[in-house]
Amino acid sequence: MTQQIQWFPGHMAKTIREIGEQMKLVDFSLEIVDARAPQTTQNPQIMEMIAVKPVFLVLNKIDLADPHQVTKFINKNKDKFSGILTTDAKMGVLSKDFLRQLKNNSVFADLSKNNTAANLKALVVGTPNVGKSTFINHLAGKNIARTANKPGVTHFLYWIRTRYNLVFLDTPGLLWPKFEDQEIATKIGILGGIKDNLLASDDLALWLISFLQKNYPTAIATRYKISHFPLNNPIAALMSITSQLGLRQDFESASQRLINDFRSGKFGLISLDFYGDDYLDN
Repeated sequence: MTQQIQWFPGHMAKTIREIGEQMKLVDFSLEIVDARAPQTTQNPQIMEMIAVKPVFLVLNKIDLADPHQVTKFINKNKDKFSGILTTDAKMGVLSKDFLRQLKNNSVFADLSKNNTAANLKALVVGTPNVGKSTFINHLAGKNIARTANKPGVTHFLYWIRTRYNLVFLDTPGLLWPKFEDQEIATKIGILGGIKDNLLASDDLALWLISFLQKNYPTAIATRYKISHFPLNNPIAALMSITSQLGLRQDFESASQRLINDFRSGKFGLISLDFYGDDYLDN
């Protein structure tokens, strides 16, 4: 990985200041993360601010993640939050399943019992492109929050009333000023949390190929029907993929195709936060 990845536009810094000011108005927070990388897509800077109220972690896009890795993450981190909930914001029917999980949570039950207002107010935060606005729209029952399959669409904080006696304070997708670990930045880039035009797609593709070869060794060959797939050589693998796609030596287009296929789940159930079998013992 040769590229140093950083992306922290001005509206993110402004939003962080505003969140601190708004915390006194909310009853709890929902932090939306990508279930394929639930540790990577948590914002450590935001967590410090919102932890003054109950925080529920929402693993979104659960239908795209490796269930084995999701279970390991939940077991390791369940005591760090008021609850860990799961959903797929693209399927509206799962909104009811999310609400069932929320209402069955003892912390949320206490909040509901002690709340004298008609509605509970929740701050909704997440890194870019984790599906936060789509999630909100399903619970609101209409398209209120702006959505797009790219980061940086929402720029302001605003209140949204849902159909379920919940009021959400929607926020822009937020990163942090500097990535100390470039692997975290790379994963966020692969998941679509950083604008593609700021990234070297071939760098991301080579990292993804290396990761898949190690942890899901049949995923790429199966997807692209490559019978003699070079293992342990990401560059040779990218050349094979490019050839198989009929792109000649257009490695950039092949790289973007690989990344887009991963984002849409065409390799199967894959997690980028991948914990070894000893993870629960650490």
